[in-house]
Formats: sequence, C-alpha cells, structure tokens
Amino acid sequence: MDRSLIPTLLRASAVMCLACFSAPFVHAQGCTNASYYGASVFELQGTVPAILSSVPYVAIGREVADGNGHVTGTYTDSTNGTLGGGSYTGTYTIAADCSGVETISGTATNGTQFNWSSTFQISAGGRTGLSAKNTTNVVLAGQSFRAAAQDPARCGNASLAGGYDFLTSGAIQGVPVTKVGRLTLDGDGSVSFKATVNLQQTGKSVRTGSGSYTVNADCTGTMTVNDGFADTFYFAVEHGGGLLLLEPDNAENTFGVAQPQVDSTVLGQLAFNHGWYSALYFNNESPGDVSFTVNFIGDDGNPLNVPALNGSSTTVRIPAGGSAKVEVPDDINADLRQGYAAFTLPPGVTGYGVFRQTVAGRVDQEAVCLFAPSTATVSTMLFDDTNGLITALAIVNPSAIAASVQMTAYDNAGAELGSASIPLAAYSKTEAALHTISGLSSVTGHAGKVVFTVSSGSVAVLGLRFDGFAFTSIPTEQ
Repeated sequence: MDRSLIPTLLRASAVMCLACFSAPFVHAQGCTNASYYGASVFELQGTVPAILSSVPYVAIGREVADGNGHVTGTYTDSTNGTLGGGSYTGTYTIAADCSGVETISGTATNGTQFNWSSTFQISAGGRTGLSAKNTTNVVLAGQSFRAAAQDPARCGNASLAGGYDFLTSGAIQGVPVTKVGRLTLDGDGSVSFKATVNLQQTGKSVRTGSGSYTVNADCTGTMTVNDGFADTFYFAVEHGGGLLLLEPDNAENTFGVAQPQVDSTVLGQLAFNHGWYSALYFNNESPGDVSFTVNFIGDDGNPLNVPALNGSSTTVRIPAGGSAKVEVPDDINADLRQGYAAFTLPPGVTGYGVFRQTVAGRVDQEAVCLFAPSTATVSTMLFDDTNGLITALAIVNPSAIAASVQMTAYDNAGAELGSASIPLAAYSKTEAALHTISGLSSVTGHAGKVVFTVSSGSVAVLGLRFDGFAFTSIPTEQ
C-alpha cells in the first residue's frame, strides 16, 4: 500500500465515530429507537495515527435520525490541517438506558469507501449526545447539539446577525495556537473580524479583518476572513444560534465555538389608544444593576412616538434582583396606534408583554405575550379556526433589509391548506386575521399550524386567538 494514503484512509474511517452523535429529541427514561430522531450538528476531535506518530483530527457535521433506526449525515474534517469530508448512511439501536450502537458506511470526498461502528450515550434529556471512540492509536471524542432548524431548508445568511464571541484552539503546522475574539455578521453575508491570536513560538498578536459568509439551507456554512491571512472557517449552527467552528486552512487544525453576544428581542405587537393598553414587564436575576433601551417602532418601520413616554424610546433601569414595568397607556379618545417594541436584554433579564382591550359595557380583556428573538428566519404557530374561533397575526421584520415572509398552513393531518407571501420592508410590520390573507382563506373551519420563513431579513410572529370579545395570545416556536 502507498503509505502516503494512510492519513487519508484513517481520516475517512475515524470520522465515522461522529455518526454516534445526534439526539435532538428524547425521553428521559425508557429510551427506544423512536426516542432518537431529527437533525443535529456535531463536533468531534482527537488524534489519529500517521505514518510515524499521531496527528490531530477535528470534524463538524450534520446528522439526521428518522426515529426508526436509520441515519444520514454529512461532515467536514481536518487531519493535521488537511481538509476532507464526506457523507454516510447507517443504522442504530437505542437501549432503554439511552445508550446506543450505530453502524454506518459512506464515501469520503476523495472517493474512499468506509465502514464504522460506534457507541454513544444520549444525555441532557436529548439536548446533547456524548460519544467516545478509543481503539489502538485512535482517540476521538465529541458531542452533538440540536440543529438550528429541523427542516433541511430553513437556514440562510439571515440566520446569523450581530456579534458572536468565539474561541478556537489547536495547532498551525504542529505549533499550538489559540484565538479569542469577535465576529460581527450583518445578516446579509458580510462579516468583520477581531481576535487576539496566541501562537506558542511568537506570542500574542491582534488581528482585524473583514470577509464574507454563506449559511447553507441545512444550517452549515463557510466563512472567509482576510485578517492578514486567508482564514476560512467551516461552521454548523446549533439551536439557540451558537456555532461550531472548524478552521483547517494553511496547515491549521483548529476547532472551537462561537456564541451570540446579545439576544436582540421584540414584542411583536404594541397597541395603544382607542381602548387598547400595552405593558412590558422585566425581571433582573443578575447580581448587578442593569440598564437598557426599549425602542418603539411603527408598522411602517419608523420610530413610533408614545406621548406618555415622551418619545419613541425609553430607558429601563432595574436594580440587582429587582423588576420593572413599562406602560403604554390608553387614551380612549385618541386614534389607535400600532407597532412593536425592540430591545436587547442584558444577561439575567427576562420578561413578557401584556395587552388589554377596554370596551364599554363588558369586562376588559387581557392577554400575556412572550418576547421573540429578532434574528429568527423561521417561526411556527399552531392555530384553531374551528367553532367560530379566529386567529389573528402580527408579523414583524426586525432586520435592516427587506424580507418576503412565506406562509404555509397545514391541517392537523399535515395536509397543506394554502400558502401566501407577504413583503415587508426593513423594520416594518403588518397585522391581519389569518383567514383574510390571500391564499389562506381555507384555514376557516380547520386547526393546524402555520410555518413562516424568510430567505433574507428575519421574522417575528405574535398570534392572538379571538372567541367573540375574548382573546388570548398564541406562542410561536423558532
């Protein structure tokens, strides 16, 4: 055998340990094959043997389990700085104690065929999976996380926006290196980069640069940054917006994570005057005082003036362990004003919104609504338009670029009822009863779900369910 092929063959076989990851949904006790299904992203790292010694190995990828003992997956890997990857299919068996065995076969990008068997353990109630593979001269370990989207076509560049703090470590041509810093993504494919790099031989240096990124429909992607070097990151997006990072270029074998710096949030409907009142409640569980700004934005995307608060924004200050309320009162004689509220919550701060409608001659009606992330590209809402019930929507594009919101309604059996497309300018919003939207009139008399997606910009949805004069909010899932 040509000994130069050994690292490549080892990489093709060693990566098969990664197939043991993925447990996006699972019961805490009494696991079966049905406990393991859906899409997850995974990381794998360790060492594999080379001709005369062991070399570092890292991989990231995406795996989908069908809940009936079958998996498919794709991966990108690096062996001592040499880029590789591939795809695979396989079978698995889950025991009652949530341990499992998986056997897969696949093809590496260089055409090499491989087979692998691994053991794994589902953990944290299905939020993660843990695995280790230890054979002679091969030491690999890793974990998986629920993917950012279970549907294979729900991610795009808009899935990533804002600041991400990152940390990677590994080696460049065998020399240990770490990088810690910030990636700033604009939601439209551009990124800026700043990091402190510590290379064992030369010490610390600060690098800055800019570049571009692409998020694939399956929530994996690539990012290229020119920071004095041509750095390329391969990444996978986990549920919650975090990234798994792999950097294999320039004989570099580094791996790490990135986490969103802040959680930009919206209350998707703000209504006041002519019988309507709104309020926002906040709780500070952090050990220090916090201060943040709540911005009020009209349906047209422009600042919305709230006379009672003397402008289109207000500053919220909460002491450690304290709480606060922002009220937007009703002027019964003034015209109805509608929009939404946008803010960035400091760590440890949570809350919710309240709507109240006052109509003469009946009891006031009130609903509590949860805040929603402002960078989501997909949202799902259950609805029930049977027995005279009516579902209403507030749909927001909180991003700085225009969005076309695609809406598809399904009945309880999963059959499609209709679809619609709603264009929204940057920062704008619209509201309507679900059945009045062109293409969705057939939801009347049915219950089911509506899926909202955007390929650019972002979307936040707030649902309201009306039963005559009474109403309540409907939560959505991102």
